[in-house]
Amino acid sequence: MAETTDMIKAETAMTAMTLCTNDVCNGNMHIWRTHLSGVMQLLTAMLSTQKRSIDMTDPFVVCLVKWFTTLDILACMSGVGLTEMCKGQNSLLEQMPDPRTQSVDDICGYSLELIPMLVQVAQLACQTGMHAAADPLVSVLSPQQIIEEAQILEAAVYSIADRKGSEDTVRIHGVELASELQHTHLAFVHSTLLYLHRRVQLLPKDHPTVRTDIRNILDAVERIQPSSPSNILILWPIFNAGCETDDISERDQIQTRMANMQNRGMGNFTRARGLMKEVWASNSTLTWDVYFANLGRELVLF
Repeated sequence: MAETTDMIKAETAMTAMTLCTNDVCNGNMHIWRTHLSGVMQLLTAMLSTQKRSIDMTDPFVVCLVKWFTTLDILACMSGVGLTEMCKGQNSLLEQMPDPRTQSVDDICGYSLELIPMLVQVAQLACQTGMHAAADPLVSVLSPQQIIEEAQILEAAVYSIADRKGSEDTVRIHGVELASELQHTHLAFVHSTLLYLHRRVQLLPKDHPTVRTDIRNILDAVERIQPSSPSNILILWPIFNAGCETDDISERDQIQTRMANMQNRGMGNFTRARGLMKEVWASNSTLTWDVYFANLGRELVLF
């Protein structure tokens, strides 16, 4: 990072991104932030270089930016505090050509249209005190403004529920994966709504709307083959639903899917599953992110 010529190399950013991801999956939460900050510096240097030695359409570079963006936003939605993007800073993704499409992204597992909506949900949750770490930089809204913003945001999230895999995804990865991505996207859509309903609209766990959100997440998950690599994309929706349900059959369904992914050694399922069981055993009335924050614990659902 001390060498300007090396900072604008995609390979350098990939190394830091890999380190950060390994930190998250291995539970090294005391250093993952350092690596994430380093990745942001590297990517920012790459995208802002005047030499334009970086091809902004290079799939490798685009993949790195999406990888960073997904980890950054899921860190925020996992309750570890407002990340730079959730504080309203410019998204690196916005600097890429055609950053948003109306198709499900095959790296993130959801339409990129959802990202600014996730940011807004996190910011509104800070207003109600139901995000694990409120931030003084977020402007204060009146209760009526929060209600109005939540209604607008809810409608916006519902409006993108019908997104499907792109033609490129079908061509490169096949019809089956493209079909599964439609369901990973739905899992994220309904998980976003669950987060909104619980932390912004402050609905209780047994409210019919919350129960519908959970069932919709699980319906989407069930339409993804248990052996599919697509499962690695949906840790946040599965965990979010799992911590919000008291229904034994739903918990069993979630346990089975997470155990399957844990056995395959994919993603952060091992640590997430252990912490989810801890939430169940606690019988806490707090949302899971606030519960862990009070214990000084961190989990990034990536």
